[in-house]
Amino acid sequence: MSVLESYKDLKILVTGGSGQIGSCLKKINKEYKFNFYFPNSDELNLKKIDTIINFLDNNKVNLIINLAAYTDVDKAETEKEESNLINHIGPMLIAKESSKRQIPLIHFSTDYVFGGDDIGPFSSSNKKTPINQYGRSKSLGEDSVLMENKGSLIIRVASVFGHFGNNFVKKMTKLLLMKDKIEVVSDNKISMFYANDFSNNILQIIDLIHKNKSTIDFSGNIIHMVSPGYTNWYEVSKIIRHEIINYDGSLKVARILPINSNEWKSNAERPIDSRLELNDNFIMKYGIKLSPWESSVREVVNSCLPYFIDEIKNDK
Repeated sequence: MSVLESYKDLKILVTGGSGQIGSCLKKINKEYKFNFYFPNSDELNLKKIDTIINFLDNNKVNLIINLAAYTDVDKAETEKEESNLINHIGPMLIAKESSKRQIPLIHFSTDYVFGGDDIGPFSSSNKKTPINQYGRSKSLGEDSVLMENKGSLIIRVASVFGHFGNNFVKKMTKLLLMKDKIEVVSDNKISMFYANDFSNNILQIIDLIHKNKSTIDFSGNIIHMVSPGYTNWYEVSKIIRHEIINYDGSLKVARILPINSNEWKSNAERPIDSRLELNDNFIMKYGIKLSPWESSVREVVNSCLPYFIDEIKNDK
């Protein structure tokens, strides 16, 4: 029996399914007919414990994937209560309720749990040093999930991008078509994650959770899932610009000017180094395949370019 056949009757609850990774799961749901639940905020709201209890009581659920998050890093500095409610309290509540029912929980977190004075790349067991409210709320969320549900798995991702929703790659592609010049931070060190890589590895992750719960060899029930290699926003922007020129040399494309982090004005402080270290042995052992960020960036740019070009032409 294939792995897919083994889990065809699995009931998987996905919270935060409208985001980049959730949208990828919805796509494979249509292709493979997985038994996913994607409730809306009226059906299940992490800020309302009664909706969590009602949903789990009224639906058979074998696995929960929590993608719900408050991700506006700058706005989190002024909306601390809201960001803490969604990133910390909500995950704690669903972890507690899933634990009562012995339901495994996959909770997504971020590289922004790091960023203090330490230098990356950071392993899953490194001490956390968040420097902004978003990172602090996500760090507290991790702690609560691990405390409340011993069958939980934290997956940390970084700089998520893909074909759905808003992300740096799509935003920069459009800006390069609209502006004369763009300043981009060049002295930061980041990991990236292609959103499709979770859905493409969903069977391996499910297999890991359900077959190897007593023998999983990652530290503290936390794994890092990011593309191999590291980069910075300036290097990513250069690849995007090069891809646009290759697509149509007649297009007017903005110049990119490198700047230092201290020249970038924002409400929230950003980490200079938030790189996540991959456990290569673990990735290989469980057959998880992660895409090179460079080729994935090019793929996303080329897929969204026709739409942005048409959109800009129609606005003129």
